[in-house]
Amino acid sequence: MDIRNSVKIILSDKKARQTGLHVKHIARHILNMNNNLFSEAETHSFESLKVKVNRMLLYDVRKKKGSQFARVINPKTKKYRKGVYKMN
Repeated sequence: MDIRNSVKIILSDKKARQTGLHVKHIARHILNMNNNLFSEAETHSFESLKVKVNRMLLYDVRKKKGSQFARVINPKTKKYRKGVYKMN
């Protein structure tokens, strides 16, 4: 399971591209995409996957050049929404 590619697929949806998604929703989508009904492979817990996704997104957003993801700004307060990301 490649977290970066999974996040790209999830955030490339038309609605998610415009409004963004919260980290917990992104992690839930990744968990659902990679779980099979009959698989005996290792399963990741939701909390650990959420931490990994958040860490990857924060690292990528803080890069100045070549960042693929961006934080979403709340239009009312003009501040970043906590944990909400979208594609650049």
